[in-house]
Amino acid sequence: MNFLDCLISSISSLIQHKLRSFLTMLGMVIGVFAITTVLTISKGGKELILSEFLSAGTNIIMAFNAEMEQRMDKLAYLTEDQVMAMKETIPQIDDLSPMYFLMTPLKVKGRMKQITILGTPENFFRVRGIKASSGRIFTENEVRRCERVCVVGKELFYDLFGKTRTLGQEIRVEETYFRVIGVMGHKMEFGPIDINSAIGVPSSCVQRLLGAREIYAVQFLGKEGVSIPLLKNKIKNHLRQIFGGRDRFEVHSVDELLSMLDKVMGVIAIVLGSIAGVSLLVGGIGIMNIMLVSVRERTREIGIRKACGATKSNILLQFLIESLALCSIGGGIGILASIGLVLIISAVMKIAFFISSLAIIIGFGFSFFVGIFFGVYPACIAAKTNPVEAMRYE
Repeated sequence: MNFLDCLISSISSLIQHKLRSFLTMLGMVIGVFAITTVLTISKGGKELILSEFLSAGTNIIMAFNAEMEQRMDKLAYLTEDQVMAMKETIPQIDDLSPMYFLMTPLKVKGRMKQITILGTPENFFRVRGIKASSGRIFTENEVRRCERVCVVGKELFYDLFGKTRTLGQEIRVEETYFRVIGVMGHKMEFGPIDINSAIGVPSSCVQRLLGAREIYAVQFLGKEGVSIPLLKNKIKNHLRQIFGGRDRFEVHSVDELLSMLDKVMGVIAIVLGSIAGVSLLVGGIGIMNIMLVSVRERTREIGIRKACGATKSNILLQFLIESLALCSIGGGIGILASIGLVLIISAVMKIAFFISSLAIIIGFGFSFFVGIFFGVYPACIAAKTNPVEAMRYE
């Protein structure tokens, strides 16, 4: 028997027992499907998040106020003059923008809900890379004149006015009405505030009309070529000096966040991949059990083949090919099912998930390895069968 004869014999045996073959390879299908899907979605999700952050550049540093209680003592909180002076004190800063933070109750979908009001200068959106998906962002003149205009996060705009509503609606914040002039495009958030569910108003209005005094955060843009870790330390030390050695502000960079994100996504992929690997192990054990049953059922056939001149290596190869065929077909079905699911998720969520070639190679490689590992033992038993005793087997 040559390799082709062994292959034809193995495929014929699988076809003769269609239901058993399908149920046997089902564990392999689920395992490979799970591994391929997990790796593809985790890699695609990671690249999507990275692209969102990198669209604004990696030279952004954020300083968040760790103690947001309002204070009567003006010296106890950071002022806008102190923030603007930092640009002169630290020459590595290219641009900066202070941010004010308020919470106000608004009626959203028939229920009162606390909504974030974010007071910023106009350069905040430019530095962060936030553009208007419809309408426009308020201008420097509007900030200077304290124009009562605002931009709304995309999710919040739909919740407040519905997808069919146009711009020009008014939102009441405390006793002041702000006219909606733009909708912010969706943006991955860097910090505890979700831009997509917030209302952005000119910083001058937040101070004069809404009474906000304490700066919640400061956004810094480093100059090109500047060492971000070095700039981060300078900013942190300067803020510490303002507050007499106290760390009132937490300072973080985009690079720092990306590094943390990379580690978290890596751990998630390993954990989910390990869980999926358990199903592959179970599927492999199932294949070995079925192959052992198959060897037992075909003992007489093995004896006849050996009596006709088949060698141990011929018998070993035949059953090994049968095990590999089960695993390979199951792995192929699992990969196709995974690709189909990823394409459906991409279409429904309108997110471009790319099919990872590495995930396909790993998935198929695992199925091939399982086929060999769990197929060798039954194949060896078949190859060592005594032909005389085998022919007597009933």
